[in-house]
Amino acid sequence: MLSKLALRNLLQHRSKSLIVGALMAFGVMLLVVGNSVMDTLAYKMRTSFTNQYSGDLFIYTDPVAKANLEFQQRLANMPARAQQRMANAPPTKEDNTSIFSAFGSSAAAALPAMDEHWQALTEIDMIEAVSPQTIGIANVQNGEGAETRTMFWGLDAQAWQSMGFAQHLQWQAGSFWQPGDKAIALSKDVADSYAHSLGRKVEIGEEILMTVNSEVGIVIRPVKVSGIFSFKTTAAPQLGFMSLVDLNTSQSLLGLHIDTSAAGQLNAAEQALIANSTEDSLFGGDDLFASSAEASIDSASLEAELIASLASSKQQQPRSTRQYNFVIVKLKAGISTAQARQQLQHWFQERNLIWTTGDWQQAAGMIATMADNISWVLNGFMVLIAVVSIIIIMNTLVISVTERMVEIGTMRALGGQRGFIRRLILLETLVLALAAGIAGVIAASIVIAILASIGIEPSNSLFYLVFGGEPLYPELSIQAIINAFIMMIVAALLASLYPLGIALKISPVKAMQG
Repeated sequence: MLSKLALRNLLQHRSKSLIVGALMAFGVMLLVVGNSVMDTLAYKMRTSFTNQYSGDLFIYTDPVAKANLEFQQRLANMPARAQQRMANAPPTKEDNTSIFSAFGSSAAAALPAMDEHWQALTEIDMIEAVSPQTIGIANVQNGEGAETRTMFWGLDAQAWQSMGFAQHLQWQAGSFWQPGDKAIALSKDVADSYAHSLGRKVEIGEEILMTVNSEVGIVIRPVKVSGIFSFKTTAAPQLGFMSLVDLNTSQSLLGLHIDTSAAGQLNAAEQALIANSTEDSLFGGDDLFASSAEASIDSASLEAELIASLASSKQQQPRSTRQYNFVIVKLKAGISTAQARQQLQHWFQERNLIWTTGDWQQAAGMIATMADNISWVLNGFMVLIAVVSIIIIMNTLVISVTERMVEIGTMRALGGQRGFIRRLILLETLVLALAAGIAGVIAASIVIAILASIGIEPSNSLFYLVFGGEPLYPELSIQAIINAFIMMIVAALLASLYPLGIALKISPVKAMQG
């Protein structure tokens, strides 16, 4: 009975019902379209980053934990009085690391203790694949005046390709290097800049020099150009200048490891030189400070001394080849990033490692921040629309209730209690909100279908970056529909509170007299 009465009342006042319903439908349409666009953009950004270069997670040195550890180490070496003064002033460090960050160079910038924990890390059950990487900035030159600059990721080509990243590259020429090669794959923009400086096209296979001015000094390494490529989507501005270098060369450039594996071995030329040498050829014949017997050193003894010295030096310089700035992680299907981050953090704590993890949003850095800001602005706009809608709906309902004072008074006189009037008005509002919501979703679906067919072109440089340099083709979001329905129903119910208060104050006698 209550439902029939509510429908009858809405139909009797159809002009006002249409006005209120149209406002609600328009609000729902804006909410669904706006949030569907933002949901599509967020999905596109996430898949673009995770599929092209960031993986599901990346592991890096926690700058906050590292700063605190270094502070404690310095504190331990201070006098007791200084320790007391400094104990309550720990360092402050902000973690704004991304996979485009300038991690710095030398072993101090690498993930600590990676040699000991690498095998265990790769055997964690939820991890499908890992890709160790370094990052730096280098001059690219030929030694004859041609020069440009490039950012670079140092990577293991096989591990990187096993993550599925390589399929998102567009090769202009060449391809990845072969295992063991000292090579670089140049970004197209970097190759064009270098070619302009060179005065001709860059040839695949030609040798160039990479120079890095790092904490270990100026390091120069020759590499061969294996290919020229571009990323399929420019989801980050740095990608246009990001080249790919073989991992060993990048480690050598950045001073991330010192390979002393050949320290105890002399090559054939060095052995022949020592074997054919005599005391006279080595020391000029006469010894002014010792007798001839004391100076009698044969080549075999000299070789033995040299090898012993090199072996001693090798023992003092332990080899550490697993020094990386960060490690990209691909999770197994069905593992959420939140779950993985929690488990990995526990794994780090168990081993007293100052490692931490970042997800694609942290990898995206500035771009993800801009997208979040756009989303906040859009949501703020939607809230403003909701507030305006509530006011308009409330005013319309107040007029409707005022016009129905005689009707409401009659129902009260016939025994209708306050609860009955309350349920009736709330039901009318709810039915109107649901009908308007359905109409708004239908309208939003039509708008989304149109936008999906033509695409939303980035209108300026900001949206060009956020869209990844491509048109955005939005899809209807189920979550956006649910959120819009909930928001509109809540807004309608809030708008009905004031008119409801007026209706409940109506005196049956006065209303019937009016």
